[in-house]
Amino acid sequence: MKSIDNQGSWLAIGFLCLISFLGISHDLWTPDEPREAEISREMMVSPGVVPTLNNQDFIEKPPLYYWTVAAVYKLFGGPSPTAARSVSAAAGALTLLLVFLWGSRDFSRPVGLIAAAGLVTSTQFMMTSRWIVSDSLLMLFTTIAFWSGSILIRGHGRTSTLIYFYAALTLAMWTKGLIGPVLVAAGLLAYLAARRELKPLWSLRPFVGIGIMVLAVVCLMLLIYADAGFDAVREWFWVNHVQRFVDPVGTGHKRPFYEYFIYLPTALFPWWIPFIYLCRPSSWRDRSAPEYDLKRYLAALCVGMFLILSASSTKRGIYLMPMLPPMFLLLASQAMAWWQRQPQGPLRGAAWWLQLALVVLFAAGPTILAMAYLGVIDTAGILLLAIIGLLAVATVVYSRRGDKPGTLAAFAGCAIGGIVVLTLVGFRLAGSVKDMSPFLTQVKPRLSSDLPIYVTGDIDETLRGIVPFVMQRGIVEISPDELYQLRPDCVIVQAKYGKKSAPAIEAPYQLQQERAFGPGRYLGFWCLAGNS
Repeated sequence: MKSIDNQGSWLAIGFLCLISFLGISHDLWTPDEPREAEISREMMVSPGVVPTLNNQDFIEKPPLYYWTVAAVYKLFGGPSPTAARSVSAAAGALTLLLVFLWGSRDFSRPVGLIAAAGLVTSTQFMMTSRWIVSDSLLMLFTTIAFWSGSILIRGHGRTSTLIYFYAALTLAMWTKGLIGPVLVAAGLLAYLAARRELKPLWSLRPFVGIGIMVLAVVCLMLLIYADAGFDAVREWFWVNHVQRFVDPVGTGHKRPFYEYFIYLPTALFPWWIPFIYLCRPSSWRDRSAPEYDLKRYLAALCVGMFLILSASSTKRGIYLMPMLPPMFLLLASQAMAWWQRQPQGPLRGAAWWLQLALVVLFAAGPTILAMAYLGVIDTAGILLLAIIGLLAVATVVYSRRGDKPGTLAAFAGCAIGGIVVLTLVGFRLAGSVKDMSPFLTQVKPRLSSDLPIYVTGDIDETLRGIVPFVMQRGIVEISPDELYQLRPDCVIVQAKYGKKSAPAIEAPYQLQQERAFGPGRYLGFWCLAGNS
């Protein structure tokens, strides 16, 4: 491990940060990306405080994320999925760098590097840091708050550290609303409860902080009011905070309280073995260890956030993103302790071999399943899978020889290789059931540029996002009855939830083109007879 500590660590973390940008060039994926990309495009075209979707107010989130993506659009010369996705990738890369620096400062250089490597190869981080959603940006700001908060609570912070802390909280609130500061507060309160004292709280200047956060919220509400009126303020604060927390209205995300007990193992996969070891009471018995309080701080952050997220009626795996950086610092410290306890000679124990099997499953399983499901043989995928197989064999050989540097290099290569296969091959294969853009690009030339684009059927936020994003103009939503009254030349029809064909459209309309996107979505393009 000295080689990790003394040589090439900065090169390694730079490589991990670059990996965050792999696989960001594909088209928009259903269901969330079309909506977020289009809202950002409309923010670029018509800047404001209140986001819009298909030119209608969309007040689920504050504007900071959409401002950021809109700015990147302009920097890239116009809207594109790659430009939008680069915001999440950059936020992920910066978070990896922060985790590395945090772990290096408070544990050791190897722990910081292992934490970053574990984080970049975790399922939830890998997906969300390449997804056009605001959660990666939120994770970056909460990680800044957690790190600066740990410095302040231990009495080592300066005024600048306090500024970083509250600036990060403010940016988190302006990114996704009050849930950002609430998650940080929940983690810090859990830590104070674990210590059974309030004294560390005063180093955070809580009354000053409350004033700052109230001011940030009030400023945002006043700007929303000036842009869209009182109803928009109520929509943002009451509907999308209070009601969404206790009883989500029309979101379709209402889940039971235990849901995150399922989401968390999925988010951490393939790193289950260090997590299991971390949960054992024996991992927490040595309270005299110099790192004990820091580990307790990280664990309290995770527990506090987990409880708050579980209390909410709205639950999704991507909401776990702020938990992942402190969690992987904990897992890295646990893995490092295990590694140092291993005697010279062959690595033994079922836990080690099970962890290797999980990494191989993570690296090869999804791509193999995708090829089997789609019935395709991808040459590049087969080649990369063969390389992963060789790295897995090399890990076994080095492990039996007791060659720890060789074992670590081959094992890391297998995990990183999984990211390469998934992003360069798996994502491309998944596009056939996730990308609606190619279908719409094909029908775009047949839609007159001086007439509205009509859509009907099972209209949702995805359709409201993807059609305007591809067509660069808004859509007109009509019911089946209105279709026959208005008689537009052409209409795009969407069916959802397992429907195998278009909703009934009678003569004089004729089906021109259709496509299914997995089992849950279907698009059809219909034109009046004689206009085909």
